[in-house]
Amino acid sequence: MPRKPAHHPIDTVKAIQDCAFELFARYGYDGVSIGDIAGITGLSKGALYWHYAGKEALYLDCLRRLHELFDHYIFEPMAAETDGSRAVLALFQGLERLLGDPRVVNGVAGYWLVTSGPETSVLSDAQRAFEQRSWKVIESALRRGVDQGQFDLAGDLEAFARAVMSLGEAVILPLRHQTPDEVRQVLGVLARTLFRAYAKKAPLPQLYPPPPP
Repeated sequence: MPRKPAHHPIDTVKAIQDCAFELFARYGYDGVSIGDIAGITGLSKGALYWHYAGKEALYLDCLRRLHELFDHYIFEPMAAETDGSRAVLALFQGLERLLGDPRVVNGVAGYWLVTSGPETSVLSDAQRAFEQRSWKVIESALRRGVDQGQFDLAGDLEAFARAVMSLGEAVILPLRHQTPDEVRQVLGVLARTLFRAYAKKAPLPQLYPPPPP
């Protein structure tokens, strides 16, 4: 029976991806080198270049992984919900679940630190495309709520969708340091504030009831 290689190709790629994902999440594109990743994984630079053409390709792979996490926890459930108010609630529920994922336990702020330049234009374009697509999902959920008579956003719908998108990006950074109960309390305040400000017929979100008096 042939011996199993010391480093199975699939295991090696996963080790590279896992290490790079965390390093880029903490230090950003400019703060991480191929040498840093090679040193932590115990691989040579040549081994990394065997699997990836360079740091840009590896970073893009990690960025897509981050986008998949946002899609899985937040934007796919929102898009699948036909009820507008429940789709908006899915945003807060998704943030809560995302913050509990061990892959983001050390933060993801580094993915918003890509410097603007010709050498990183592909990375910036990928992030902008993700943000635009995500904003469209939020806008669609809010529009469903308006059409169903649940929200009164007047002329604020598009701007509010962008504000919610920014909120989603902002809260995942500091909230990861808090306990699940603290996260739920903060998200509850945000959800109730949104519904009190713009809800027309939709009840206040029962999944985030206010604390007892």
